[in-house]
Amino acid sequence: MSNPSGVMYSTVLNRATPAIKQTRKFSANNGATFTDSTNNIIRIPLATGSFQFCDTRASYLSFTITNNSSDKDMKFDTNGNCVIQRLRIESPDGSTLEDITDWNVLNAFLHDYTQGLDNAATIGGMIEGQGTAVPSTTKSYANNSCVAIGEGASISVCLPLAPCGVLNANRYLPLGFLRSNLVIEIHLAPAATCMNWETASPTAPGYTLSNVNYVADIISFSSQFNQNYEQMISNIGGVQISSQTYSNYITNIANSQSALAELIPARQKSIKSIFFVMRHTADISTKNQDSLSTRQRNALTAFQIKVGGALFPASQIQGSSTNSSEMGAELYKAFARLADTSLGGKVTRANYLTAEGSFAFGLDLEAFANDSSIIESGLNVGSQGLPVELIGNLTADGATQLNSYVLSDFILTFTSDGGVISSM
Repeated sequence: MSNPSGVMYSTVLNRATPAIKQTRKFSANNGATFTDSTNNIIRIPLATGSFQFCDTRASYLSFTITNNSSDKDMKFDTNGNCVIQRLRIESPDGSTLEDITDWNVLNAFLHDYTQGLDNAATIGGMIEGQGTAVPSTTKSYANNSCVAIGEGASISVCLPLAPCGVLNANRYLPLGFLRSNLVIEIHLAPAATCMNWETASPTAPGYTLSNVNYVADIISFSSQFNQNYEQMISNIGGVQISSQTYSNYITNIANSQSALAELIPARQKSIKSIFFVMRHTADISTKNQDSLSTRQRNALTAFQIKVGGALFPASQIQGSSTNSSEMGAELYKAFARLADTSLGGKVTRANYLTAEGSFAFGLDLEAFANDSSIIESGLNVGSQGLPVELIGNLTADGATQLNSYVLSDFILTFTSDGGVISSM
């Protein structure tokens, strides 16, 4: 017989090792203000003290954004992440650890499908400038529920950079043991592609970022702990931290194209899922529309993935403008959330089925998608030398840009000589 946990008084939690947490702001080293047209790359070195660790899951990017237009209000497309065109993490030796392009398109997609309305209306709206309403099938300025930023006015936002594997790792980053700094590099998006303006022709559409900081929780342990860590890493040559990251591959679908045959040059050894977003090329720079989150269906009726001669799944996933439940189910399988009723999204049946709205599709490629205790159970294309190919049927109703976001396992190795190596 077993006693209930409520009377197991001999069982206590482990006592923590002595440590001190400080919240620090890391500023850009290449300027104080940045705009979408000039000085549009922000570099933030994570210059901690010796022997310090960073809890990236309790950290965020913060900035103040000012509307530069002299006559028209502007709104975010989805939230403040819309200004980030590209996010790159640089290693101590200057090489690239992680590089996510079209970050803002990915962010808009993830927020639509993985963030519930209650979160958007409270935390998301409070800190990120998130729109609070169900996405409209007409993504105009009037239907955008983000706060309006008046001409010359400013607001501040704080953005957890969750899609970034380095900045959402499952362990503290030992930044104080590196020979030089990790650097967060942010490329700003043109205002026409990321903001929604009152009219199609605002005067001097643009924005300025100031007070840009990465606000991080920094952990300092005892000298004995630091000695033990240094001895451990010296003995084994390095420590590894697992995470996940997105790689973006862009192809173009021609107007009236009827068959999908899109090559995705992925080479990861553990692809967990692939997500697909279609946007009309002409809409991407439309100033009075949500250009990031206005996605196209293009009358997609079937799709699957082909690697060499193998098909995933064996039969094509079917859908139509009146019934795409199978495509929706496979998309949420790719998030490993098919049966999770505790979390929601903002996409309804209506704006999923419409020709222009919130449509996206995806596929789960992981053998053990619901087991978070293991890694590298995804599709291995790293050693095959064969590209992944998206095949299927559609009727493109305009020239279209296709973003294929490959989610894969990601391992960081912190070496004993103070370097960092990434592998996917």
